[in-house]
Amino acid sequence: MNKSDIEELILKKKKSTLGTHFNDTFFYNTLKYSGEIRKNEILLWTSSYWLRGGYPIFRLKFDSENQLNRISTELNPFGKLIDKLTIIAICTFTMLPIIGYGFNDGWKLGALVIFIAIVLFLILKKASKSEKKIMTEELREVIENLEREKYPEKFQDQPKPEKPKEKEWTLKKVITRLIFYPISIIIIYFCLTEILPNGKGIHGLFGIGVCGLYLIADILNIMKK
Repeated sequence: MNKSDIEELILKKKKSTLGTHFNDTFFYNTLKYSGEIRKNEILLWTSSYWLRGGYPIFRLKFDSENQLNRISTELNPFGKLIDKLTIIAICTFTMLPIIGYGFNDGWKLGALVIFIAIVLFLILKKASKSEKKIMTEELREVIENLEREKYPEKFQDQPKPEKPKEKEWTLKKVITRLIFYPISIIIIYFCLTEILPNGKGIHGLFGIGVCGLYLIADILNIMKK
């Protein structure tokens, strides 16, 4: 693909700065795509509702003849700032119990903060990686569609590839599970300890059934994929 062809994907030209990405994070830039045109590369990006400040910038590199030869990704400047602030916040909240209660009484709470932070980091990292992969595949599909439109002769004997199945570890689905799994478990526990012992069998079984079926069905769905 020629550089001038790719430039057609840019619906709004912007400079890739901290201020630009701060604005696109909080005001959710839905344009596909905003971008910055440079001498030997084009930067493309669009906000992600679920990634928010963590959306990637796509760097499209061109050779000496202005032909696309590589696509790479990197975190936007505001996302990099958020990562640094998050590390500072975790360190601060880890130290506060130790400062407030002394080391002997506060280290356990500090260790709990670190443990929760690590678990959330690993979960969100996996989901974020999956979400960015989806966005990259989407960009490649957009570029291929543009190339098919401009140079149909190149694709005469090539059928259009089928879209891949939806991933189970998108950030949207992970956040949904982080919310609904604990709620479902709490409801089941409440039904077992409060509702059923008080003689409300139908209500208790209904709550257990609905929440239990949701958890089982979702876990089986994950295991299949």
